[in-house]
Amino acid sequence: MKVPAFSRPLSRALVALSLSAFVAACGDDSPAGPETPLTECSTNITAATDGSFVELCQLSSPVRHVRIENAKAGPTHASAQVVFGFSAPPTVTSGAIADGQFRVLLYGGGTPAPTPQLQASFGAVDATFDDNATYINSGATVCFDLHDGSATSAPAFVMWVSGQRGADCANRSTLTAATAMGARTEWRQTTGAVAKQLKAYFRQAAGSGATPKITLSTTAVLDASAIAAATTCTTTWATNADWQSLCVPAAGAARHVRLNNVQSTANNSYFYAVFGQDPSPTGNPVASAGKLIITGGRSSSGSSWTWFRFGAGSTTQFSYATDAASALFTQAPNTVCFDMGPNANGRARLVFWATGAKGADCAVKSSLRLDRALYDSANDPTTAVIWDAAYLTGKLNFIKTNNTSVTLGAVVVTSEPAVL
Repeated sequence: MKVPAFSRPLSRALVALSLSAFVAACGDDSPAGPETPLTECSTNITAATDGSFVELCQLSSPVRHVRIENAKAGPTHASAQVVFGFSAPPTVTSGAIADGQFRVLLYGGGTPAPTPQLQASFGAVDATFDDNATYINSGATVCFDLHDGSATSAPAFVMWVSGQRGADCANRSTLTAATAMGARTEWRQTTGAVAKQLKAYFRQAAGSGATPKITLSTTAVLDASAIAAATTCTTTWATNADWQSLCVPAAGAARHVRLNNVQSTANNSYFYAVFGQDPSPTGNPVASAGKLIITGGRSSSGSSWTWFRFGAGSTTQFSYATDAASALFTQAPNTVCFDMGPNANGRARLVFWATGAKGADCAVKSSLRLDRALYDSANDPTTAVIWDAAYLTGKLNFIKTNNTSVTLGAVVVTSEPAVL
């Protein structure tokens, strides 16, 4: 007998389909399965949003790496920026940000100043990573790692630019400490976490004509300890009067230098720290445009002298002493240190300290404050004009003495300034 169609046994596929339809109609109170974590996402910026802060996509975990393709800021004081730690779009485009907030700024510069710059800010602390970033004017791809920080540590930050120093932001294998434009793990002794649980935004100046793509990732290229190690190097001084090359931090140019245990035991004996020097120098240092020469030691009369030359100009010879009234270099070994960096207009600035003078200790960066400096080029009305130029880039740095009556300890070079 023929079985009626409606009474035939249902196939397994039809049973499954029927159950699915039933669940869809009636709901399912069984435990939900785990969602796939979102580890990377992108936000495209259009001309319609120029001049506005655009909220970026959100990941399942904190952002650790960011790539900005086709960022552009013209030399009309235009800029592009990414900000973290905001609960709503920022209402201003410049100025200080709050604790827990972080900004990466691509500034196009102006005519005649300032120069185009790459900057980052953690709260009230700003850092410049390239003060001649002319590639921003025509468009560039930049990327960076940003580790959170904590109550006892500062965020670790490192930045790259495609086509600069061998970096390609589309190829992670090229993103190393050596190809970075700069890195920062000290923010003037400020600690704290970036509030990444809040929102991130991107903004570019109106009329840029660019359509950037911002990609966020939960995976950093370098870990925080590798970033910190890349900011500092040490040169062991040899006991002779030769020109001796200073090491260069893997990530970034020299911004802070410490000369340990400098002493002059005879008259007319000096050390020289030279920044912006051509290769294979001979004789004693010679001034030239953009070159910094720091000289210290014992004069021909036995006095303690320290002076600074930049470009074709020079300060006077200062007779500095410690708080214990011990003249630098001539009565005992002394450790000195200095910051080199741009001022607000991209011109050179130098700040110089000595351990034991005005409460400073070159081995403890938190003690290096502007009010404890022995010399600050920003407060030098007599020879301030010599600093009205930028430091020379792309050259070499050296340490030298004019005779063997001068001795030095190790020289520590870091890309992280104390105050600048």
